Formats: sequence, C-alpha cells, structure tokens
Amino acid sequence: MNAHFFTTNNETKASIVERFHRTLMSKMTRYFTEYNTRKYIDVIAKLISSYNHTWHRSIKMEPSSVNIDNQEEVWQNLYGDLSKQKLEKPSFKVGDTVRISKWKGRFEKGYENNWSREIFTVHQIVPRIPTVYKLRNLNNKVIEGTFYEKEMQKVVDSGYYPVEKVIKKRKRKGKIEYFVKFQGYPDEFNSW
Repeated sequence: MNAHFFTTNNETKASIVERFHRTLMSKMTRYFTEYNTRKYIDVIAKLISSYNHTWHRSIKMEPSSVNIDNQEEVWQNLYGDLSKQKLEKPSFKVGDTVRISKWKGRFEKGYENNWSREIFTVHQIVPRIPTVYKLRNLNNKVIEGTFYEKEMQKVVDSGYYPVEKVIKKRKRKGKIEYFVKFQGYPDEFNSW
C-alpha cells in the first residue's frame, strides 16, 4: 500500500468530515445494538454505501450522484456564492497579545478556565473566509497551525506569571535563586 500518514498540527475545523464521522458512528452504534456485537468489518462497506445513497440536505442530493458534471451545483449548494461574501475586517492586529481557547478533556470541570495561561502575540493575519491568525509565543517562536477569532481572547500582558513549581535551588553571591516552572507554560520557559 502506498499510503503516507501526516498531520498539519492544526485545529482548523473540518466540519464536513466531522459530520460524516458522526453519522457513520451513529449507523454503527445502531448496528452494534441490534446485533449485540462490536464487529463491524463485515458491514462497513454496507454502512458507507447506505450513507452515500442517502439524500443530504447540505448538497441537496445523494453523495453517490455527485460527478464532474454537477460539481459546480454541489459547490453552490454547500457554500453559496463566495464572490458575494465579504472579507470581514479582522478583530485583531499584528502585535496584539492574546490567549487561546483551551480544549477541555472529558473529565475537566466546566467552571475551570477555558483559556490558556500562556500568552501569545498575533504574528500574521491570514485573509480568508473566515479570517485566521498565525501566532508566536513570547520567545518569538511561530506556533504551528492557525487560529480562528473565536478561539482567541485579547489580553494585556501584565508581566505577572504564577509559578507552578520550584525545580532547583542555588546560591549565587550570597543570594538564593530558584529555577522555576511557570503555570501553563511549556518547559522552554523555565528560568532562574
């Protein structure tokens, strides 16, 4: 097989694929329940065929009926006329300091902070619909991936960085110094 795995280190959403995955998982769950099994390899082709031959509201036809001749119609049904959509004025400027939204795990509390402790700077505005941003950390290292406006919160860098833990202790010229890890920051920010 000539397949290569790669990732883009990006949280930019893939809503169409996510919707397909949800629908397929729903069909699989119904199958698991009806036949009291978790084995799906023998029916996956039927489930996908069922999906492909079901009318989809978003494209206003069955996916199996999409072809090169009607691809423009499908595009219009899905996205509308992009030439009529206006590029909105960005909410952030290059140089703004921001926090990014934090993905919550399954068991994290809803009342805990939804934003990273780490502060970033807007490095580049990528003009597209919707606008996305490239960020860099406080060490001027550009972060891989892009971020939507909804995933960013403008902040003022107060210069206050809470210490998570003391890693080492030393004495220099009669003064005690501590090597610390800052809360919410990667190890590259540890310092004396």
